[in-house]
Amino acid sequence: MMRIALALLASAALLSACGLRGDLERPVPLWGNPPSEGPNDPRVLKAEKDKKEAEKQREEAQKAARDAQSVQPRPMSTPATPQ
Repeated sequence: MMRIALALLASAALLSACGLRGDLERPVPLWGNPPSEGPNDPRVLKAEKDKKEAEKQREEAQKAARDAQSVQPRPMSTPATPQ
């Protein structure tokens, strides 16, 4: 009986150290559409993150287009030949 109690106590001590540390995020539900929890709702946070990423990509594309326009090669002039 003592061994069983010690085994249960040891397993509880070992399992208590398992798991994630820090801030835990609740995952988006697999099905259904639960009511929004406000600004901390995972769906709202994901939508804001996607919106910021799309804006960043758009700005990078505009910058690349401006850089490509400003770095156009100058036409080469033909060298003057002595006569």
